[in-house]
Amino acid sequence: MKTLRLSLVIIVVAVLFFPTLVGAQRAGRPTWPKKEGVYLATSSKTIPLFARALTGYRDAGNMDFWDRPFTLHGTIRIFEGTGWAEIPEFPNSGNHCGEGMFMIRWRSANPDVSVASTLGFSPDTGSVKAKIGSFGYMFGTNCEQPLFKFAGAVKGNKSNLVDIYYELKFWQAAP
Repeated sequence: MKTLRLSLVIIVVAVLFFPTLVGAQRAGRPTWPKKEGVYLATSSKTIPLFARALTGYRDAGNMDFWDRPFTLHGTIRIFEGTGWAEIPEFPNSGNHCGEGMFMIRWRSANPDVSVASTLGFSPDTGSVKAKIGSFGYMFGTNCEQPLFKFAGAVKGNKSNLVDIYYELKFWQAAP
C-alpha cells in the first residue's frame, strides 16, 4: 500500500512539474556548439554559456593555453575603415594546433553598430568566413585568435567606432 501511494505521489509531481521543466529548457540559452567556428546571437541572453567540459581538454582556469596568466574578460575598441582588430597579446601560436582550444562570448556596446567577427591566424589571415552581427561567440584552436572589424551602423546612427565587450575561456589538451 505504501509503495502504491508513493508511486502515485511521484506520478502527480511529475505531471505537475514536467511542463515547467520543458518550458525552462526551451526558454534557456542554447548549448555551446561542438564544432569550431564563428556564431551569431540575437541578444546577450541567447549567447550560450561556456561549456563545463570539453572532451580531450581540461579547463585552464585563469590561465591561457600555456599556463600563463591572461585576462579573461575585457573591451576592445574598433574603428570604421580600419582592418581586423585583435585582442592584445592573445596567446595564439602557429604550431601544434589542437594543444589548446578557446571559447569567446562577445557583444557590441552599441547594438545599432554591426561587427564583423572571424577566427584568424593573424589580423591579415582569416581562417573562416566572417559573420556580421552585434552579439556572437567563437570556438577555435590555439593557432587561431578572435578578430573583429567595424561593419556599419543602422541608418541615422553616425557612429564610426564601437567597443566590444568579451569574455574568454581557455582549454588545455589533456589525456
